[in-house]
Amino acid sequence: MYTLALLELRNISKLFGKLAALDGIDLEIQGGQLTGIAGPNGSGKTTLFNVVSGFYRPTKGDVIFEGKKLTRLRPDQRAARGVIRTFQSNVLYKEATVLENMVRAHSLHIATNSWQAFFATPAYRKEEKALLTRAEESLDSWGFADSADLVASELAHGDQRRLGVALAAAMNPKLLLIDEPIGGMSGEERATVVRHIKQLNEQGISIMLVEHHVETLLAVCDRLIV
Repeated sequence: MYTLALLELRNISKLFGKLAALDGIDLEIQGGQLTGIAGPNGSGKTTLFNVVSGFYRPTKGDVIFEGKKLTRLRPDQRAARGVIRTFQSNVLYKEATVLENMVRAHSLHIATNSWQAFFATPAYRKEEKALLTRAEESLDSWGFADSADLVASELAHGDQRRLGVALAAAMNPKLLLIDEPIGGMSGEERATVVRHIKQLNEQGISIMLVEHHVETLLAVCDRLIV
């Protein structure tokens, strides 16, 4: 019996001038999978993530998610449909506090509109309170409760990377693309992040994980693509 793939890449190519970063990629990701993507520097792993998440438009081919083409959608439109990614660099609101970062992550799926926010309607105030509660609960579950009032840029490198994954997870993803989450971390920090990634997958989030630390990929992934 045929099962519809959560994500399907059909003949994806991405050219930068005459350089083919991706060339005829066909790939299916099933719902619930934790899929590892491995390969040397320059092999196109991050480019693949950029194409799936909409930061690059493919030169050729289609990105299909839950049976619908996303190829022409912007990154924010794909995020609203549940395709969320992290970055190799620590992409955070660096001048905002850790808590403010988390509130912004949770606000992707708010129901009230800008007019309700402007007039501070009862519905907006209720949702704002619930948003703050969810953000605080997320920080607690990721071990950031004591750092909530710190400016994000003051966190250690490993904590910034971990917060980046926490923010992506807070956006209610169906498919989470995690790009090298444990780079530059100590063994204990790596173990903490890997544990959280496994928990997210156990909660039903499908994950594509790019990582140079092959032992980590072999330890946690259902499937490994090289």
